Amino acid sequence: MKKHNALWLLLLALCSIFASCKKDNAKITEEQLPPESQTGAFTIGFKVDGVVYTATGKGGLLADQKVNYSYFSSDSTFDITANGLKAKKYTIHLVFKCFAVNSNCLLTSAPFEATFYDDSNGTIPGSSNTYTTNIINTGSVLIKYFNGTFYPGNFGTIVAGVFEFNAANANGKVIHITEGRFDIGR
Repeated sequence: MKKHNALWLLLLALCSIFASCKKDNAKITEEQLPPESQTGAFTIGFKVDGVVYTATGKGGLLADQKVNYSYFSSDSTFDITANGLKAKKYTIHLVFKCFAVNSNCLLTSAPFEATFYDDSNGTIPGSSNTYTTNIINTGSVLIKYFNGTFYPGNFGTIVAGVFEFNAANANGKVIHITEGRFDIGR
């Protein structure tokens, strides 16, 4: 009888070990935000109401995901765009003026705004799946690294920073984009 109980206890312990291993593997495969970096890694990541969205890779016609930026030295305007084209289809577009590293750059309304377009259902941009900052729902970008110079500017090859904003669709639904980070090269 004691051998029988010991066998059951051993079997129960093994099942417990295998179950905990499976849980650990599930945690590893969860999508995570990319680490903050300043190397031109072509990464962007953020949370939309707590759900992680990421994209990696230099933009291009055949790229699965695209992360790009433009800098207009004539007026110190940055234009950052990312498209996630795999599991979560989306486009995020940040346009902002920035004159110095480590200063907040505001995202309010056009022309300096943030737009998030959710294409997860394969729909075209419309009033219910396009969210934009405005006078009430605003945000900011903090450039942590830029190897160019600001106005009068030198384009630079790497820009990295963090962002967050609230944005509304035409129906008044508001989303919250938090923990945003990007590291983009040229």
